[in-house]
Amino acid sequence: MDFIQQLQLWEKGELLQGKIMIDLGILFLIGFIAIFRSQNELLRGSLIPLALLLLILIGYGGYILYSRPAHIKQSIVLYEQSEEEAIKKEIEKHTNDNKAGKTLIKYVYPILIILSALTLLFISNTYYKGMAIGFILLFSATYIIDNGFVSRSETVIEFLRS
Repeated sequence: MDFIQQLQLWEKGELLQGKIMIDLGILFLIGFIAIFRSQNELLRGSLIPLALLLLILIGYGGYILYSRPAHIKQSIVLYEQSEEEAIKKEIEKHTNDNKAGKTLIKYVYPILIILSALTLLFISNTYYKGMAIGFILLFSATYIIDNGFVSRSETVIEFLRS
């Protein structure tokens, strides 16, 4: 497998995840509207975290669908001009992306999930319990999303370094 094939494989994975994110965002939007219309205080408490999750799913999913094909085109053009520089730039890009993603996956998301779960246990107000449940869902979803992006970037880095 060569540089271009590896990047195209990475792009396919990214685009698939972006499409899944948008599809899930649409499903969550339907649920969001239903919760908004309901009178259930527990469910209504989850509206703020669900709104943030909707922004992430639809907004970031759309960004991925827009930006990844353009990035691949630039990388291929650069590779045709200078193979070494293109490989160096890709390694740098994926390494920088992974630094932030790994920190979030290892420390930030687990701590936020635990804090949300503890809040759920110690708060008696139904609205705030719903909010804690919503934040557990939000942080769990972002953990899964970032884990997908980081694992694909790791594969690209390993390939490019070999």
